[in-house]
Amino acid sequence: MGLVDDIVHRAARDVRTDVRKMILPGLLVLAAGLSGAAGMGFLTAWAYLALTAAIGHGPAALLIGLGHALLSAGLVFVARRVFSKPAPDDASQKSPGVNGNEAGDAVCQIAFTAAFVLARYLGEKKQDG
Repeated sequence: MGLVDDIVHRAARDVRTDVRKMILPGLLVLAAGLSGAAGMGFLTAWAYLALTAAIGHGPAALLIGLGHALLSAGLVFVARRVFSKPAPDDASQKSPGVNGNEAGDAVCQIAFTAAFVLARYLGEKKQDG
């Protein structure tokens, strides 16, 4: 039973280590989100008080509401744009020559072959001399 206990304890220790590595970034993101929300609340209150003194209660509330609505619409637009990007094509699934670049590939192959043959020819000349 000693071997089984060691394996179980080692697995539990690994799980605890992995959970700590996963939970800490999540808690930091949560704390950043809450702090940002509190900051936005204070900025909204400040903007309302400043606009109330300048243009009155009704228009101040309207402008702040429109500002938040535009901000949320912009965030939704960015989120949809980011998550609607097509997945990158897997290059391993493509067949060669699909890009229509057969002529370019042929030219590269000819140039490489010519350079290889020239190098062999020049290498043989040096050995003879």
